[in-house]
Amino acid sequence: MGRSLECAEALERLSAFLDAEVDDADGDRIRAHLADCEPCLTEYDVEDHIKKLVRRSCRESAPVELHVRIRTQLTVLRTQYTAEQQQR
Repeated sequence: MGRSLECAEALERLSAFLDAEVDDADGDRIRAHLADCEPCLTEYDVEDHIKKLVRRSCRESAPVELHVRIRTQLTVLRTQYTAEQQQR
């Protein structure tokens, strides 16, 4: 993204930008675009608000039993994968 951003490109990268998953140069270009483009800034505000609501609403922890089941299944899968690799 060596050029200024078009709206479609800015909106496509918006989620990654909100999650701080873009490099500094891309982030600077997105910020500059948002500063000059009211419709994209409005979309940014909506997406940011939704992400904050989801974060605030999803503070529950998974039950311990679920953690145990996941760890057990991962161990089984890892064991199967290792056995398959050794057979090759």
